[in-house]
Amino acid sequence: MSLIPLVNPIKPFSLFPNLNPNPKISSLGLKKPSARWRRRGNSRVCCSNSPREPRSAEKELSILRPWNVPWDWKVTALVMMPYLMNIVFTGIVESSGLAGVQHPYSENMLPQLHSNDEAIKLFMDQLLKSVAKLSVLYMFLLPHQPLPDDIFSLKWRQPLDLHKGWIIWAGSGLIIASSAIFLLKLLISSLCAGQTQNETESLMRLLPLIGLSNVSTVCLLGVLGVLAPVCEETLYRGFLLTSLTKWFPLPLSVCLSSALFTLGHQSPGKFLEIFIFGIVLGFVYSRTRNLLAPIIMHACWNSGVILLLAYLQSQGHDIQKYVQ
Repeated sequence: MSLIPLVNPIKPFSLFPNLNPNPKISSLGLKKPSARWRRRGNSRVCCSNSPREPRSAEKELSILRPWNVPWDWKVTALVMMPYLMNIVFTGIVESSGLAGVQHPYSENMLPQLHSNDEAIKLFMDQLLKSVAKLSVLYMFLLPHQPLPDDIFSLKWRQPLDLHKGWIIWAGSGLIIASSAIFLLKLLISSLCAGQTQNETESLMRLLPLIGLSNVSTVCLLGVLGVLAPVCEETLYRGFLLTSLTKWFPLPLSVCLSSALFTLGHQSPGKFLEIFIFGIVLGFVYSRTRNLLAPIIMHACWNSGVILLLAYLQSQGHDIQKYVQ
């Protein structure tokens, strides 16, 4: 017996034979896209009727593409209402000359902290507040599950990708923000040489803990380098920025979310710096569509400030003049 297959093998049996002998007409009676041939010289060129692939230039403009937000303005207003009330209440208190009055709604009205026990209490207090904020946000968004892939996305893959790598864009954002803020400080210092510091700044309240001990430094890094970036970026970039793109263009949404981010810090002396930093955070998130990028950028910024001040204090410098 020969092992060579037959020239005309038997066709396999199929339960679904081709009921439509005309390949150009589908079973629904619609014409399928077919290719047309044109003669160009001695060669034939195929001209397909199928839709073209998007160009690379269009893909590069994806930074301006809004998010497909499934919730409405009511959810956005209800989530942001406590933060807006906090901003308004603090502004009324400060304008009335009662900035020294402690109240439970202002996180920046912190008492002077001088011991490790108070540093631990500060960390636990901020941890509970962060868990409460994220839990409230989760409860409001629970009816809209599952969310689109690019909302609250935490993608660890390809961190060094030039287009959407979270390490690449977080580092680039840090360089851009630090350069812009440095130039802004030079301009302000040249125009306002006699500027005085604001004693209600949250960093001024935390100065006694910087370099006090390893425990206090770790607590500060936990508060400013972990809890604050995760909570604030989830709220202001992951939720607020994406929500605003449903009604406004993306550049305007970045500016509005950065303005609320700045007001939420309640630091009048650092208004422009925080606003610029928020704008860079917004565009980094818009480019990567990955919440890891602004979180890492924010965490590196805050942690770098704390570690730098701790080092300067260990060298005998007066760190109070560096936070003016």
